[in-house]
Amino acid sequence: MVNIMKDNLVIPFRSVALALLLTGGHALAAEPDPAGGKIDWPTFMRRHDMTFDKLPRGWNEAPHFGNAMLGSMLYQDGGTLKLQVFRADVHDHRDDTWGWTAYSRPRLQVGYFSLQPVGKLAGCNWRKDLWNAELTGTITTDRGEIRIRHFTHAVDMAIITELTPTAGEMAFRWTWHPAEARTSRPGYPTIESEIAGFARQYGTHYQGMLKLYKPNPVGRLENNGETSVWIQDLLAGGQYAIAWAEQVRGETRTHIVSIANSYPEASAVQTALADVRRCSALDQTAWVQAHRDWWHNYYTRSFVTIPDPGLESLYWQTIYRLGCTSRAGRCFVDTPGIWFQGKSWPYFTTDWNIQSAHWPVYAANRLEQGQALVDRLYDRREELVKAVRPVAWQADSAYLPLAVAWDLRGSREGDMRYHDLVGTLTWTMNNNWSQYRYSMDDAMLREKIFPLLRSAINLYLHMVKEGNDGKLHLPPTYSPETGVCEDCNFDLALLKWGCLTLLKTSQRLSIADPLIPRWRDVVERLPEFPADEHGFRLGRDKSSPADHQHFSHLLMIYPLHQVNIEQPGTADVLRRSFERARSNAGPGQRQAMVQAHVGPIAAALGFGNEALESLRRLQGDLYPNGLWYESPCIESTLAAANILQDLLIQSWSDPAKDESGPIRIFPAVPTAWQDVEFHDLRAEGAFLVSAQRRGGQTQWVRIKSLAGEPCRVRPGMSGEIRIKGDRQFTFKPVAPGVYQIDLRQGEEVLLQSELNSPPPPAAGRDTEEGRGGILPTQERH
Repeated sequence: MVNIMKDNLVIPFRSVALALLLTGGHALAAEPDPAGGKIDWPTFMRRHDMTFDKLPRGWNEAPHFGNAMLGSMLYQDGGTLKLQVFRADVHDHRDDTWGWTAYSRPRLQVGYFSLQPVGKLAGCNWRKDLWNAELTGTITTDRGEIRIRHFTHAVDMAIITELTPTAGEMAFRWTWHPAEARTSRPGYPTIESEIAGFARQYGTHYQGMLKLYKPNPVGRLENNGETSVWIQDLLAGGQYAIAWAEQVRGETRTHIVSIANSYPEASAVQTALADVRRCSALDQTAWVQAHRDWWHNYYTRSFVTIPDPGLESLYWQTIYRLGCTSRAGRCFVDTPGIWFQGKSWPYFTTDWNIQSAHWPVYAANRLEQGQALVDRLYDRREELVKAVRPVAWQADSAYLPLAVAWDLRGSREGDMRYHDLVGTLTWTMNNNWSQYRYSMDDAMLREKIFPLLRSAINLYLHMVKEGNDGKLHLPPTYSPETGVCEDCNFDLALLKWGCLTLLKTSQRLSIADPLIPRWRDVVERLPEFPADEHGFRLGRDKSSPADHQHFSHLLMIYPLHQVNIEQPGTADVLRRSFERARSNAGPGQRQAMVQAHVGPIAAALGFGNEALESLRRLQGDLYPNGLWYESPCIESTLAAANILQDLLIQSWSDPAKDESGPIRIFPAVPTAWQDVEFHDLRAEGAFLVSAQRRGGQTQWVRIKSLAGEPCRVRPGMSGEIRIKGDRQFTFKPVAPGVYQIDLRQGEEVLLQSELNSPPPPAAGRDTEEGRGGILPTQERH
């Protein structure tokens, strides 16, 4: 049974809905602190730990760990404890004669270790310690106990299990169980007569080219002194290797595992062996501290506390999972995340999963977790060009297939079911644009984002044609998980957003691009987004289905904000679209996936209570350990953090306007949340923002500029506002409830409502040397 600690009580639970409802707490100082300097992080994070008083019985209950390349989880498997290990970039490397990505370049499971105790497993007393990202506790058998500490090292490629047995369990042992190096997706032909069916499903070109399945070579075990290594060579070249060794210090035995991957070279075995030996030789105290330091620095980049203990715990468990699954210099988030369990999706899915999986990183002030996506697309940009069809369009275009491996290889013809799905790269570039807008890194924009977005939009420009109405229309294209339709809203929204973004970028970077007139023409002559009594349609010829669970036809609402509540005349279509999406989240549907988009749409429309309902539905659909679905599918797990952030802060800009922001403070807080506080959430324009709400009223807002961009804010305060800082700031209203502050790079200001008691001084901010002023609000929000 999995549990959560609450104060000094152990509260058992059997479902995540109940578990996360009962857990959590607040560790803030009794008095508000605009500096955020009184947070007792270890105590606060401990309140969100998961505890186990019975051994988890499967991966969907297991505590899990990762470093954005290696991963691990522990659970009971019969009479043994299963240590399942993972490496995110391990996949096959066959060409298209072996089928599309799921068959030619699938992600591969590597295997697991079994811990065989002397006695019969009887129970456990475990804590998944979030602050230190490790598992601690004991395993109980009928012969004694084994004290355990387990973690995946944050810095090094190592998975560590430290075991200290009592007398009756001194002879426990480890055994290795490799996974077969083959795709987990069924349906690959093994006899000639099956090829025709494969070709009918995935593309007739496979009829004459598909090879019958041939397994990878059988793996082999080698012993290198005190270190063992399992070596798996691949038919197409390259290899992966799992190395391990055990250290003995007194009665404690430390099991160290490393997993390496190489392609096309066969060098993984040397790397894995070297990593195990190096890590074994390090000073263990300092080495463990380096792991903990990484996580401590990661967590403290921002802080959120809400008056819902269960959802607060879900938020911090989600922030933990983000740190496990994506990082600059390592992997970005694929469909299952680190903890791949096989099944039908052994790849990155680009029509929803990778985009929504990264939505929480930006406001969370964890841009390192978003940088991996930017860098990988840039590093593999030549593969995105090779994927374009017709081949003649490769001269200026790029394309991202629906299913790709870590190498991003593939083509528009790989899986002909999705030949007309052309918007996935542009949608992913919206994530990269967010990475820019929250960092304001112009060098990254110029070098990595602008050229690739330009190539993605060029694919569309080859396709649009002028109609009899003088408008530019798209040919039939594919709306994700629904089918082909004319003037598909998914593509209209992305094409318009892409052209507007290219125009903005050209202006900011002073790029005299010859396509500027073309982009302007497209923006002006694209048709309006098709809509009906149910809100925005799939396309001109198709309404949104009553049982739809994939809301990519609503991208113009979220995350693109092309149609938003701050535009006149939009309220009706926004409400109809939301109600249609909300009504589709009925029994039997994949609630977590549905709510991952319904929730942010609600928040974008200011529907805080509805967004909270959506967040609770998502919460109730998760497994006991917080993961979701059968691979698992990680994006809907991570979505909880994104929804919660959107309730507290929004900083989106209307793509059709030149101005940014404003930063919206508590734009969709549910009525039940009277007391809320956050520190150093990040906003577009590279601002760090902190705020406190007490008794349903915003008490203060602190804003720090990291890039010197124009600062506009909607603080949502009642009465007069006092502004404090290290100099006299210009603080003027520019729209109802919106103010502009002449905040320079590196400066920060504190806004305080005069209707509320002043917060205690923040060192270096609210002092006698600081100067400020008072300005009445124009409109209550």
